Parts: sequence; C-alpha cells; structure tokens
Amino acid sequence: MEKDRSEIEAAYGARRDAYAAAEQRIGSCDRWLTHARTAAFLVGAALLGIGWLGGHLQVCYMAGGGVLVGFFALVTYHEHLLRQLERYRLLRQINAQAIARLHRDWPNLPETAVDLPDGRRAVSDDLDLFGHASLFHLLCTANTPMGRLVLRDWLLEPAAPDEIRSRQQAVAEFAPRWELRETLNLESRLLGDRGKATEQFIDWAAGRPWLLARPWLLWICRLLPAGLLGVIAVTGLGLMDIQIGGLAVLALLTLNLLVSVLFLANVHDVFSRLSTRTGKIRGYLTMFQLMYSMPDSAGELDAVKRDATERGGGVLLRLRELSWIAGLASISHSALFFILVYLPLQLLLLYDFHVLNLLEIWQRNYGRHASDWFMALGKFEAIASLAQLAHDHPDWAFPEVSPAADRFAARELGHPLLPTASCVANDVAVGPTGTFLLVTGSNMSGKSTLLRSIGVNAVLAEAGAPVCAAQLTMPPVVLATSMRVHDSLEFGVSFYMAELMRLKEVVDLAALIERQSDRRLLYLLDEILQGTNSRERHIAVERVLHHLLRHGAIGAVSTHDLELASSPLLRELCQCVHFRETLHGADSPQPMTFDYRLRPGVATTTNALKLLELVGLGE
Repeated sequence: MEKDRSEIEAAYGARRDAYAAAEQRIGSCDRWLTHARTAAFLVGAALLGIGWLGGHLQVCYMAGGGVLVGFFALVTYHEHLLRQLERYRLLRQINAQAIARLHRDWPNLPETAVDLPDGRRAVSDDLDLFGHASLFHLLCTANTPMGRLVLRDWLLEPAAPDEIRSRQQAVAEFAPRWELRETLNLESRLLGDRGKATEQFIDWAAGRPWLLARPWLLWICRLLPAGLLGVIAVTGLGLMDIQIGGLAVLALLTLNLLVSVLFLANVHDVFSRLSTRTGKIRGYLTMFQLMYSMPDSAGELDAVKRDATERGGGVLLRLRELSWIAGLASISHSALFFILVYLPLQLLLLYDFHVLNLLEIWQRNYGRHASDWFMALGKFEAIASLAQLAHDHPDWAFPEVSPAADRFAARELGHPLLPTASCVANDVAVGPTGTFLLVTGSNMSGKSTLLRSIGVNAVLAEAGAPVCAAQLTMPPVVLATSMRVHDSLEFGVSFYMAELMRLKEVVDLAALIERQSDRRLLYLLDEILQGTNSRERHIAVERVLHHLLRHGAIGAVSTHDLELASSPLLRELCQCVHFRETLHGADSPQPMTFDYRLRPGVATTTNALKLLELVGLGE
C-alpha cells in the first residue's frame, strides 16, 4: 500500500500547488486593484472639486460621477476577489495540512483543544487521546464546536456493535468523496465559529422569546407606526390642519424615539446572539446543504440526514427562512443603508421591533429543533474526520467488534500515531478471559508502545474508524490503564500510593462491568508498582492480576520482572511475549539497535548496564 500512500500524498501536493498558484495570481490582482480604486476615488473627487470651484459644473460633475461609479464597481469586484483569495488560501492550507497529517508532522498540523469530562483524564493521558501529537490531533478536521464535541465523545464513549457497523459504513462511503470533505472543511473554516456563536444561537432558539413575552410592547410598536402613517396620510389629503398634523407627527416621532431608546438595546442583544453581523446562519446553511448532497444510504449518514430533515420541517427550509429574517436585521450594518434606509424605517415604523417579532415567531415554532440540527451537523463532521483517516490509510482495516469474540486479536497491529516509515507492525492477541498477556523486554525495546497500540486501536475500533492493522477482531470493551502515574506533593500521595489508587480504580471498574455490563474490561498496565522493593512488588502484582482475572477482565501487562512468568500463581495464566535489542561493537555508530518485533516467550536479554555505559555512567 506504500504506492497508494505516495499517490495520495502526490494528489494533496498537486492540489496544494494549484491553489497556491491561484492565490498568487489573485494576490497580484489584489495589489493592482488596490491602486486602481485609490486612483479612481482621487480622480473622481478631484473632478467634482474642479466642477464645484471652477464653475464647469455639468461636464465635471458628469465625469466625476462616472469615475466614482467606476470606483464603486471596483470596490465591489475587489471584495469578491478578496473572498476568492481567502478561499484559495484556506484550500492551500487544508491540503498542506493533509500532507502533514500523513507524515505525522505535528508542528504543522493545527491543534484543537477540547475540555475533557471528569474521570476521563487518566486513560486519555496514558493513550495520548487528546492534546499535542494525540489521536484527536490526528483525526480532527471538524471546525465547528459541535463537530469537535461529537468526535471527542466518540473517542471517549465506546459505541455498541450495531452503531459501530453503521458508522463504519458511513465512513467507507464518505472516504472517497475527498472533494466534498475538502469543501466541508473550507466552509467550516470560513465560518470561523470558535464556539460562542453556536452556543448562543442554540440557547436563544430553545429559550423564551423576549418580545412575545411582552405583548403590550408589541402592540405599542404596532399602534405607534400605524398612527404615525395615518396622521401623515390624513394631513396629506388635507383632512387635517397641517399645523395640527405636524405637531401630531412630531409627538408620535418622539414616542417612537423614546421606545427605541428604552428597549432597542434588548433587541440588538438578540440580533448579536444570532450573529447576523458575520452571516454565520448562512454559513451553516451551506454546510447543511453539503450534508444533504450525500447520496442516501443505510448507514449513520442516512440517520444523520433524517435527523436534520424530519425535525421542524427540515433544516434547509427553516434556516433559509431564518437567514432571510436575519438579512432584514442586518441592513443597519452598511453605512449607506444605515443613513438612507435604516434610520428612516426605525424612526417611522420601529423597524427592529417588527424584525424581532418575525425572529421570535420562528423561534417559537422551530427553535426547539435547533440543537438536534446542529448535533446532526456535528456527527457529519465527525464522520468526515474518520473518513479522512480511512482515505489516507487505505491499508488500514475496519475491525469486527462482536460480543462473540473472546479476545482482542490483531494481525499486523501498529501504533496509529507513528509515521508509516517508523511504524513496526506485530501480530497481537489479548485474552481469552482467565488469561493475560505478559510483555517483557529491556528498556526502550517497545513494551509501552505495544500497550498503547492496543489501547489506541481499541478506541478507534469502538468509535467506528479503521484501525492501524491488517485485521482486528475484539469484543466490546471498556478501557482501563495504569501507565503514566504521578505522585502528588499537594495531596501528600507517594508514587507507590498513587499507583495503588489507580490500580484500585481499575479493579473496581472490572467488578462493576462484570455485574452491570455486557462488555469486558480491557486493562493495560505498564511497569506497575515500581515504587517498592522487588519482593513485595512481585506479590502485589500477583494479587492485582488475580483480582482482575477473577472479574473476567482481559489485558496486557508489561514488566521488567521476569520472575512473574515463572510465578506458580501466574505461569498457567499468562501468555508471554517479549522484545529484544541487538548489541553491536563499541566502535559501531549505533552500539545498540531495536527491531521492535514481538517474539513469543520471556525476554532473554537486558540492557540497563549497557545504557548506563552509553550515557557515560559506567565504571
């Protein structure tokens, strides 16, 4: 599959270069237009000034007016060109970052921070699920807050086998549609929503209307403009004395102004929460249209589309309605419209209150569906993230997660976060119930990486993604780990006690799952209980493992304690595998090398003293 990966990288590179060329071409036009519009404005203003000062009014005014019309045309075209320039810039970045993702070039891959729920940090830290150079860092192409939260939850919450198969089908269908995923990524980046806009919109949509809850104010806003227009009409028809009519108009305009001063801040607060200034409603509408463009299927994608189609009459129809109303609310954002259109409408008709009334009617009728719509869009982005992984790694397999499986069994299992060139794959089996995998080997040989490979691939499998393996079958599991344990000066907890507390959590979770779940606990324990002497550590590890085996858990344990494999209490229960190193001559540029190949049996070599010599601390 190396050829496939090189072709994928070449395709990303070709698109990156094409977008960079278009960006450079439009950048040149941008500079030319900047000078042209400045010159047009100055020439137009000069002609009008000459006409005013020199007395050649008609000719100079006509010429100056024509030049200024050209100036406004240049401004309009320039704004269109700048939007195109931004699109090409982002498209170039998207494809450059796709290449960085292929090479695990973490500094050149944007990192997105997400909050983790309480109780999930231990496994997340042990397996590098979140943070820099993490699984989430590799996967996430979602740019909306809901998309990131859905992907986060899929990595934290293992799905049921039926749902896993549904997601796998959706990911497989979405993987070859790179143009659609690229456009989705582009539109979500253009949206620029970092969280607050969506949250505010959903809160507003599900909340209580402000104006409709004050019918007296709504009727004032209806009656005052009606009375004002009536007085103007009656006076204009000569049915009322012009002086009396003028006083009545002035009084009603004063009342309109008073109502605006008292209540307009509340109205504009609602407009602000809807983000009408930035057009986010229209941006989201574009993303929903992309979701609808996917063909119907029987997988998760079809369920996502149904959620957005059936609720509230369909998200496309309702967001178009809302976008139209939001457009009415945004006419004051243009300086020209503000002076010529908005101010007269607000002063005469209390314009903003009537727009708010339309918004709140929409809110009352359809707002309760908004959270479901955006959840569907978040799932669509999460599927797109997993589909990117499937597209970029065609040699990775979709796992089989079935209650009938009695073990975690993988062929050519690798670590998903390692670059392909340095990722060594091994056949691994963990289980069945009543046994555990004992991994031995010298320092730096690959024991911890193997345990993390098992854990991270299990997370991918239960999220519905392909795994870094040629084949994988496993039962539904809950992961528990003890790898990166730290002492705490703040709470007075020693390293040994911190390890014991973590192991107690693992054992308690195994007991809970045995009683209340149809899943199994998959535990991964790396060099546990190092904070005490060898004899007591040996006994303590035996007891912990017996607790886990008694509760039906399966798992893998790495250790330097080779005597565990020959322990009378464990030797019939452990399946022993090991890594080893190769020592070279003292004059070799690499005195010690590792092949990271998993072998049956207990390790036969050690390297602690050799490493001591290599760092200059020998005899």
